[in-house]
Amino acid sequence: MKKQIFKYLKFFIGITIFIFGMIAGIFYFFSKELPPMEDVQSYRINSGSEVYDCNNNLIHVFQMENRRLTSFDKLPSHLVNALITVEDANFYKHWGVDVFAMFRAVIVDLASWNFAQGGSTITQQLARNMFLNLDKKMTRKIKEAMLAVLIERYFTKEEILEIYFNKIYFGDGVYGVETAAHRYFGKTVQDISIAEAALLVGMIQRPNYYSPIKNPKQSMERRNFVLKKMYKSGIISSTQYESALTENIEIAQSRFIDNLNSNYFIDYIRIKLEREYGTEQLFTGAMRIYATIDYDLQVYADSVLNEQYSILENNRGYRKKYKDYPAMASNISSDYLQGGVYAIDPNTGYVKVMIGGRNFNHSKFNRITQAKRQAGSAFKPLLYTAAIEKGYTPSTIIHDRPVVFMKNNQVYWEPKNYDKTTLGYVTLRDALKKSLNISAAKVIYDIGPTSVVKVAENFGLTTNIPPYLSIAVGSCEVIPSELISSFGIFASGGVKVEPIYYTKVVDSKGKVLEERKPNITRVLDPKVAWLMTDLLKSVVNSGTAAGIRSYGFQYPCAGKTGTTDDYRDSWFIGYTPRLVLGVWGGFDNNKTMGSGMTGAVVTVPVWASIAKKAYADMATKGININEDFVKPQGIVEENVSKITGFLANYTSSSVIKEFYIEGTEPTTYSDSLVYNFYPSKIDHRKDSVLNVREIHR
Repeated sequence: MKKQIFKYLKFFIGITIFIFGMIAGIFYFFSKELPPMEDVQSYRINSGSEVYDCNNNLIHVFQMENRRLTSFDKLPSHLVNALITVEDANFYKHWGVDVFAMFRAVIVDLASWNFAQGGSTITQQLARNMFLNLDKKMTRKIKEAMLAVLIERYFTKEEILEIYFNKIYFGDGVYGVETAAHRYFGKTVQDISIAEAALLVGMIQRPNYYSPIKNPKQSMERRNFVLKKMYKSGIISSTQYESALTENIEIAQSRFIDNLNSNYFIDYIRIKLEREYGTEQLFTGAMRIYATIDYDLQVYADSVLNEQYSILENNRGYRKKYKDYPAMASNISSDYLQGGVYAIDPNTGYVKVMIGGRNFNHSKFNRITQAKRQAGSAFKPLLYTAAIEKGYTPSTIIHDRPVVFMKNNQVYWEPKNYDKTTLGYVTLRDALKKSLNISAAKVIYDIGPTSVVKVAENFGLTTNIPPYLSIAVGSCEVIPSELISSFGIFASGGVKVEPIYYTKVVDSKGKVLEERKPNITRVLDPKVAWLMTDLLKSVVNSGTAAGIRSYGFQYPCAGKTGTTDDYRDSWFIGYTPRLVLGVWGGFDNNKTMGSGMTGAVVTVPVWASIAKKAYADMATKGININEDFVKPQGIVEENVSKITGFLANYTSSSVIKEFYIEGTEPTTYSDSLVYNFYPSKIDHRKDSVLNVREIHR
C-alpha cells in the first residue's frame, strides 16, 4: 500500500515538475519578446499639447492621438465601479490574472478553436493596450498574462485604473475617458452622471459599434445593460437605477475637434512652437499653451466674413463662388473672393483674431501673414504721419487740382481722385477724410517719399517700400498683419507693441517653459499719434468709412478705408482704445473685384459687425466701452477758417474748431476771402505740371 502511494506521489510530483517546467519554459521563451522591465516601470502615456484661448477655453490639441489625461482622484466612484463590475469583478482580489476566469475562457476557446473568448482582467487589457497588438492568438494571451503580473508588481491598483482610463479607446478618434467626457457630453469626467458613466463603460468592448454618434440605439441598449449590472451588484440603488434608465443624454459638439474657425491661427502658432520645442514635444509632451486668441470672437468673425462675402458673390454675379468649392480642395490658392481678418490689442500686442482665408480646408495659405498686397489708401495714415512730423497741421491747405508729374519730358505719374473730380482748396483733414489722391500726391512731393518710407519702417512694415511718389496712394505691397498692427501705434499713443500669439507655455509637470510679456517701443510722439487719431476719427464719422456708424458701431473709433487700382484690394483698418481690427478682401490671382468694390462696400460692413460683437463681449466683462482716446499734454484748440487755414475771429459756416500740436497752431488772422497757405513749402497754385527727378534711396 505504501509502495503504491509512493508510486502515485512520484507520478504526481513528476507531473507537477513537468507542468511547472513547461510553464517556466513558456515564460522564458516569451519573456524575450516582452518589453524591458525599465520600460514597464517608466511607462508614460503620450498626450498632446492643449491650446487654450484668452478665456481659458480649450480650443485645440496638438496630438498624435486625441487624448487628454486625468488623475485617479478625478474619476467619479460610479465610473470606476461600473468598469470593475462589467470588465473585472475580482479586480481588487487578483494579482493581474483571474485564474478561474481565464481557465473558463480557455475551455471555451479550445472547444470552438477560435480563441474569441475574453477572460482578460483590467490589468491584462491594459497590458495589451500598452505594449501588445490586438490579435486573438494564444501567444498574445500568454504574453498579456505575463505582462499583467509585472504591471501588478510595479503599479498600485489605483495607478492601474488611472493608466487604463487614460489609455483606453472610446471611438470617434477619442482616447482616454477625459477626452471622451468632453467629446460626448461637453464636460469633465468628474462631472459625468451615472448614466453617462455607464454609456462610456459600455463603449469599451466595441467602441465604434456602441458609439452614441454612429449607433445611438445600440449605445443606449449597451448603457442599460451596464446599468442593470451595476444595480444587481449593489453599486447603485433602485432609485438611482430607475433615474439613470430614463436620463436623456445629449451628445455635445466638441469645441476643438475638426475646428476650422481657428485653424489659420493654430497653424501659425504650430510653426512657432515646433521650431522652439520640436515636433515630438509639441504632439506628445502634454504641454499647455495659453493663446491670446478670443475663440468666440474668432468664430463670429469667420461667420460674418463668409456671410458678407457670399452676399457680394451673389450680388456681383461672380462665376466662382465659395459655396460651389469642393469641401476638401486643399489648394494653395482659390479662385473665389477671398478675405482675411486680424485683430490685436494695441496695449498688449495680444492677437485676438486671425482669419487667413475663408476656409482652411480649401487653402492653407494665410493671406494675413503670408500674402503681400497693395495697401491702397489704407497706407495714407503713414503718409500724413510723416507730414505732421514735417510741420503740416490738420488745417494746412492743399490745392486739390489735377497735377501731372514729369520726368525727362515724359509723364511720370498722373494721380486721379476716386470719383475723377477735384475739390479745389481743401484742408489736410478733408484730404484724408475724403481720401483724395491728388492731395496725397502733392503732400508726398512736398515732404519727400523717403520720410514716408522711414515712418513705414518705424511702424514695423518689413516689405520693400521703394521711395516713389506713388506710395502716397498705397502702390506699395504690404503684409496685411503688419499694416493692421501699425495702426495700433496711433491707438496706443505712439508706442509699437510686438504681436503676441501666446502668453505662456507650461510642460506636463506645470513648469513654465516660456512666458511672453508685451514688448513696447516708442516710435512716435504721443501728440502726433493723438492728432492722427483725431484726423482718422473724421474718416469714420463723416468720411469714406461713415458706414461704420450706419451699421451700428457708435463707440469712439478711428480708421481708414483702402481700395487699390481696378478694385483688386479692399481694406478697412479701424481701431479703438482697446482694439485694432483690420479686414481685407480680394482675389488670390489679383484680378479685379469689379467696379465699385471699395473698402466701404466690401470690408466696412464686416468690420462693423465684428467690432459690435467684440464690444458687447467687453461690456459683459465690465469694461468701459465708452472710453475715448486720451489727449496728451501739448494739444491746443483754435477756431480757424476752413478756407484759409488761419485763425478766424468771425462767425461763419466755414469756421471750424481744429486741433494743433502746441507751437504749430496758426498765429495770423485772415479775411475769409484771402487765400494764404500755411505752412506749405510749395505753392500749388502756380503750376498743374510738376517736373520731378527720380529719387533713389
